[in-house]
Amino acid sequence: MWVCVWLVALCVCWHGGSPTPVTPAVGCQGPEVLRAAEEGLDQINSDLTEGFILSLNRVYDVSQQTGEGAVLFNLTIDVLETKCHVISRKPWKKCEVKDVDDVPVYGHCVAFISVGKSVELRSYKCAIQQVPATVIVDTCPDCPTVVQLDDPIIAETANLILQKYNRMNRLPNYFTLLNVTGASMQYISSSKYTASSSQWVVGPAYFVEFTIRETVCAKDTPDVDLTQCKMMDCEFAHKAFCTGSHTTLDDGTFQTKLYIEVKCEIFEPEGAKAEEEAHVRGDSGHQSEDEDHKHAHTHLHPYEHHHHPPNSNQASPRLKGSLGIVVVLPPPRVPPPPRASPAASNCPAKRKTNLGLDRFPI
Repeated sequence: MWVCVWLVALCVCWHGGSPTPVTPAVGCQGPEVLRAAEEGLDQINSDLTEGFILSLNRVYDVSQQTGEGAVLFNLTIDVLETKCHVISRKPWKKCEVKDVDDVPVYGHCVAFISVGKSVELRSYKCAIQQVPATVIVDTCPDCPTVVQLDDPIIAETANLILQKYNRMNRLPNYFTLLNVTGASMQYISSSKYTASSSQWVVGPAYFVEFTIRETVCAKDTPDVDLTQCKMMDCEFAHKAFCTGSHTTLDDGTFQTKLYIEVKCEIFEPEGAKAEEEAHVRGDSGHQSEDEDHKHAHTHLHPYEHHHHPPNSNQASPRLKGSLGIVVVLPPPRVPPPPRASPAASNCPAKRKTNLGLDRFPI
């Protein structure tokens, strides 16, 4: 009888047996798990088409299934939003996490990631939400509070900031507003000094984050109506991520002073980068008379660039946003609902970032 059972078991093993079952991973801080989480999150960020780059806070739970030459991880990772917009395409490790005074956003991602000779993201689903305003106020009473993006003052603030940027930058074309991504407000006070006295002035400061895109309207064109300027619709159009503020200070004498600050980071167009790579490969279809000639891409007109046909030997690029989705949820109630405990042993891992929110650990 035992001999028969042994022979049946031997036959099952010889023919490959049943598929390898899902088994708990060694833990949330194992080197292969961390490799999958870190490189997998880079690929999630590369897949995003809007919003901000996400940073890894910790691995919360993990299971794994062994296949041929690779391990498939099912990871649940806790993430925090950074100050880098996705158009920057920066690695998440080079981005600063939004702190309490930046209206922090937190969440988690469930990702299926294959790890073999390389790390490959198969699919993902993320859910993120802002930390509730009451938690921010309790922790930092003087920090800015969130303002709804459809508030008219936010549109006015963004336009004032963009007007200043169009005046101060040295690029030949105007930029137009693409998308407002965040807004907050804070009452500030400042001292005003005169020859005989000093006094405090107070007023609201509005902080806005937004993206802009290059238009076809040149700055050397007289009497340009920016509302009629069309966006440059090609791969050579520059985009930028801007932050700015608009502050109104009233000194009590009905004399209002307006302060506008702006900072924009412009990113090289994808088309210009591809063209430069084409020139390096020597497949541009023409030879330059000057071997030292380089394309600085200071001009912004699409017809000044060379559009290269796709190389038949190169694989077609995967469409961004095709591997998963990020769901933006409203801020949760306080205290937040309890979370299911991890199934794997030695989980969750230790948090990388502590925002100091004692009543709201994330």
